[in-house]
Amino acid sequence: MAMDDLDVLRQAVLDHSLAQISNTPLQTSLTKPLRVGELTFTPTAQMAIRVLNRSDDKDDDAVFGKDDAHIAFDLHSAWVKYKIALKSDAKLAFGALSAKASTDLELSDYRIHDATDGAWNAMNADLSSPRTLLTIDDVRSLKPGEAMSMELGGALSASVSFSWSDVIASQLGEIVQGLAPRVPIAVKLHSGLEVSATVSVQDHFAVVISRTRDGHFRIAVKKARSRDHAFGIDVSFGAEVTAVPALDDALDAIFKALDPEGKQEETAAAALRSELRTRLVELARWKATTGFAYEYARIDESVAIADFILLDDAKLADDYPLAIRGDFAKLSDALRDDPASRTLVKYLNETALIRKSSSGFSLGPISAKDTSVFKLTTRTSLDGFQLITARGTRRYDEKLLAQNDYEWTVDLKAQMKEFAAAPTSLDFDYGLHCSVMLERSVLHDDDLARMLDFARMWDVRTPDASLISEAVGRKGSIRVQWMLERDALMATLGAFRNTIDDWAAPLGAAMPYASNFAERRTFDARRAIYAPAWSAWLAGQPVNLRIRSGLGLLEERALPGSFAWMSGIGHPQLRSRLDAFLRGAKQLHDAMTTAQAPEVIGTAYDLD
Repeated sequence: MAMDDLDVLRQAVLDHSLAQISNTPLQTSLTKPLRVGELTFTPTAQMAIRVLNRSDDKDDDAVFGKDDAHIAFDLHSAWVKYKIALKSDAKLAFGALSAKASTDLELSDYRIHDATDGAWNAMNADLSSPRTLLTIDDVRSLKPGEAMSMELGGALSASVSFSWSDVIASQLGEIVQGLAPRVPIAVKLHSGLEVSATVSVQDHFAVVISRTRDGHFRIAVKKARSRDHAFGIDVSFGAEVTAVPALDDALDAIFKALDPEGKQEETAAAALRSELRTRLVELARWKATTGFAYEYARIDESVAIADFILLDDAKLADDYPLAIRGDFAKLSDALRDDPASRTLVKYLNETALIRKSSSGFSLGPISAKDTSVFKLTTRTSLDGFQLITARGTRRYDEKLLAQNDYEWTVDLKAQMKEFAAAPTSLDFDYGLHCSVMLERSVLHDDDLARMLDFARMWDVRTPDASLISEAVGRKGSIRVQWMLERDALMATLGAFRNTIDDWAAPLGAAMPYASNFAERRTFDARRAIYAPAWSAWLAGQPVNLRIRSGLGLLEERALPGSFAWMSGIGHPQLRSRLDAFLRGAKQLHDAMTTAQAPEVIGTAYDLD
């Protein structure tokens, strides 16, 4: 940049630190060509410079911000964003994104600084070594928390696949129109016949590459907003069908349906096949284009089409040119074929199935609530491969029920690590996390003793009570949690048998803790007293509880927390829930050990 340009900028920021600069964009004119590496950019009307130093600063390009933004705000840092809009010439060519229909290009660079740095010194240093996304060495120079982006009009390519049966079933009438009498035609296709097509879309795109706080490169291809300048292109789609063998198989099936006995003359037959081939190719191209256009249209502006983190910096040399060229097809292959080197953040065509339920009761001051949410998320690549994640979360609490008023949370996770053509339940990694939390405005000794006993019942390692006794008398919460990873969960589920009698001892130990009754102070004592009662209840036999202490009065009156309350009055669906739990546990174990449809995970969760 010319010295005159920098003088204008210096006057604008005066002697302020970056933390003192407002988010009003600073404008400076370029009066001389700007050289970046081996590229020289002709002067443009303005270069926009903006300081991002507050959590609520809005970035038009959505690179800085909240949620899944590439750069997240922190109190100790400030970012200077340099954005230049320029006219490209023959020197600027990026493969598929060479943008023959467009001459406009936008380049942005987000530089990180300490918030206390002087604004002029920071900007002067940055502009003395300008960089852009056009050079891979500039990308490698990114510091953690920095990013660069490029926006331009061009073409993005992708590969798609779909079955011939989809094409023929919906368009058979159009395929044979005028070639056969108007009579029903039955076409038999071999299963698995697929069409492969390469689809391209002309639109405005942004490529963002950043370096995460832990030093990894993050790459995103985004659908960009159209700015004030004109890219000079309209959104358009095109497809090229490439699967000729599958095309011939589909053609043979239709031709046989039209001429099952081979009565047509050779010349007429050849003409018919030629016409059918032409129509099939056009309809397959139509199917690929409209299908991709529908999915593409659902993507909001400035939302990533592909967004992933490189776990291996060596892969930057492979993925950088693909992102710059907009070669989404090869990026898809890389994401699918080498998942160990990349972590997926977002991907085109993500659908989520969510089921929610809530139930409960209220008896005067006593209430209970059971909430369940199951979410199945499916990411489908443009060649039909799928990456599925399942998560079920269940919460239960009994407010104001003495000695049982904690909140249960059980979280089942099942997720695939890589894309698969036909996912089964064996492609998932499973885990179960359980948590019990007790909240108190004032914690008492009984609260601490109860939760320690609960932890011991589940064989959770606990600290010595003296180490946490200082929490007594204060507001706080106590949480007991444990996690079963895949092998442990599979072994636990495999140990469950269908005999309901096995649950008598666990149900006895799970009776509510009560410090004022010796029979309720430890899970061993509760199990010894109540296991016979649960055994009789499970067998449908009369329950005979003989307790001579003061606990006997609670049991005789069937008060909250008594056996009668726990086995019926307070939990009237307990037996059916136990039966369903056993079925769900078995079904989940079967899903972990035998190949089944991924939907079985949700079915097993609903039973559990």
